Amino acid sequence: MQPIEIFTQIKKFLDFNEADAATLKGIRPWIDTHGPEITDVFYKSIGNTPELVPFIEGRVEHLKKTHIQWMKELVGGEYEDDYFQSRWKIGETHVRIGLEPFWVDGTMSIIRGQALVSLADNLEDKARVAGATASLIKVCDLDLAVINLAYAEGRLERLSSFTGMKRALIENVIKLSKK
Repeated sequence: MQPIEIFTQIKKFLDFNEADAATLKGIRPWIDTHGPEITDVFYKSIGNTPELVPFIEGRVEHLKKTHIQWMKELVGGEYEDDYFQSRWKIGETHVRIGLEPFWVDGTMSIIRGQALVSLADNLEDKARVAGATASLIKVCDLDLAVINLAYAEGRLERLSSFTGMKRALIENVIKLSKK
């Protein structure tokens, strides 16, 4: 199954729908206002983690701009092929620079936590906070799923290249080990 097909299945499984897209698009002004604060906390956390410092050293201001753009796309209201491709490229970049996937999982937790606290602190309507929270969690999980798919694909490609085994054979070996 192709990664884009998996993305579509995950959206369906999570019941990520047009209402979620509209809800997220509706909180875009909140991201415009509070996204920089979330980004600052995110990069402060990375900067305080010695294993992660080499990935951001000398590039924090540029990376902050990229991160804010990522958050704007997160609440952009469009979640089809172009969205998938942009998230796939993020995953490929993380793979290419050698960032371990568990760090991506951890940093996504920081982003979610900061975002949810900010939503609760800055939106007055409790029902709107609840809806925005649910939709934001779903879209963050979708992003994380795509990034993790990119890691899996990257690993399969490296293993295939290193061993000379065809990818289909490697995938069959993985399936056989489950039986």
